[in-house]
Amino acid sequence: MEKKCIIIMPVSDPVGYAPGHFKRVYDYIVAPACRMAGFWPTRADDPAANDKALDIIKNITDSDIAICDLSSNNSNSLYGMAIRQALNLPLILIKDMKTQIMSDTQEFSEVEYDESLRIDTVQKEVETLRETMEKIYAGKGDKNSLLSRFGIGPGRLPQPPIVLIETDVISKDEPVEPEPVEPAAPKEKHLPVISPLPGFVGNPITDVEIEKLKVGDFLFHMNYGKGEIKTVRKIAKDKMAEVLFESGSKTLVLGTSGILRKINA
Repeated sequence: MEKKCIIIMPVSDPVGYAPGHFKRVYDYIVAPACRMAGFWPTRADDPAANDKALDIIKNITDSDIAICDLSSNNSNSLYGMAIRQALNLPLILIKDMKTQIMSDTQEFSEVEYDESLRIDTVQKEVETLRETMEKIYAGKGDKNSLLSRFGIGPGRLPQPPIVLIETDVISKDEPVEPEPVEPAAPKEKHLPVISPLPGFVGNPITDVEIEKLKVGDFLFHMNYGKGEIKTVRKIAKDKMAEVLFESGSKTLVLGTSGILRKINA
């Protein structure tokens, strides 16, 4: 069964935003990132999914992960954030660059996006949000550090008492082998931008050239390197492709010229 992501974001158009702005944020950034990360996106304000306020709260608490868009300091998003925080459930905060958040959100993963929704920034923001979703969901059992400071969290069963059983006595002269210590897991690193570019890399791919891309074509990605297109499909106005790179298969939204480049013949 597909994992579910609840998205809480402004319903109407706040002052200073163009009509339909946050629908475009959902369509261009949030929904593609959810699908690429393996989640089914559902807006909290979707009338088809919610018949009453109680259903909205149930969706907020029952979803596998939540994305709250705090742009314009939206009260609905802050409310959803508070519910997920109180229950220590996987949560990601997003906001546009011009919004100054009124509350402290440093304890949570926060993804910032350019409110202009320029095509050369959207692809990077989709990938950043997708990576953040995968990372947060993989660590969903971790404590919420803000709540744990006060000893607040889900109840725990009492641990059984430890019974010590005496075995052979170790001689004073007999060396004691130290317990093996497992090495700490390396910290996750962000994918580097490839620089300098290889000689076979050409100019950025144009929108016209993107429309002509097909299975079997090669392209160059600024983070992943050279890759071969394995599948191509259309989702709404976006063209998406599964591309096989040396590091593995990636699903990309192709509608950007800042990330993809041509391969010189």
